[in-house]
Amino acid sequence: MKIGIVYKEGNKKAESTAKAVYEFIKKKVHLVLAEKNLEGSEIILIFGGDGTLIHKACEYAALNVPFVGINTGNLGFLTAAEVQDWQKAVDKLIKGQIVVSERMTLEASLEKSEIRNPKSENSYRALNEVVIKGLYRIIELEISVNGEKFLKIVGDGVIVATQTGSTAYSLSAGGPIVDPDLDSMLITPINPIGLPIPSVVLSPKDVIKVKTESGEDISLVIDGQEHTKLKEGQTVKITRGKYNVKFGYFDKHQFLKSLNAKFGLSARLLG
Repeated sequence: MKIGIVYKEGNKKAESTAKAVYEFIKKKVHLVLAEKNLEGSEIILIFGGDGTLIHKACEYAALNVPFVGINTGNLGFLTAAEVQDWQKAVDKLIKGQIVVSERMTLEASLEKSEIRNPKSENSYRALNEVVIKGLYRIIELEISVNGEKFLKIVGDGVIVATQTGSTAYSLSAGGPIVDPDLDSMLITPINPIGLPIPSVVLSPKDVIKVKTESGEDISLVIDGQEHTKLKEGQTVKITRGKYNVKFGYFDKHQFLKSLNAKFGLSARLLG
């Protein structure tokens, strides 16, 4: 078996654990591949938190292999195991005892005529969400779905999320939690002015366009990391991405267990 290893740079716990895992796997006569040469990997182990897992899974999505996250960060909602359990996790992985959860991605792009710098990036891949928001002031956005006017938002912005991203920024803004097996796109307004606007769950086949009607310091943010400045009148097109991402877990009920572990849903009191 060829196992790739990736860790968050600058995270001492992630680096030291990755090195220990590297030696552990080599002793079991399996080939271990470092991040700079992941081609041919059958499974990729990622050491870090959710942010590292999301970023690296998107970066290497074209490899079409399962990504197994070992949490050396804080939340670790999407990771498969905690850092202290890495040896058990690796043993199960080598034995093939993993459950694969396939997740859709999003592609966000600007019309070519709207790109200020032709050499700049035009298309972005997101696993959690695409966000259009203002930095300091209220902005106005017009949203269309499949060419039909759908929603006008006056507020801080909008989140277009996948089912994976339903437990991230979208949830904080009042969006629903969506089962990871249900491919979908969520439109969640951020602090809209006036009557509350509910979050909407749409088909992954839909084409969403967000036009910046008015506002200053507007940014396009991809999975909380990549920021691109937008001007008034620009339109961001959001569709299902070309690639899916595969996450590897050791329990088919991982999602429900993570919900209870991280959010304490089963222990909440009523009344």
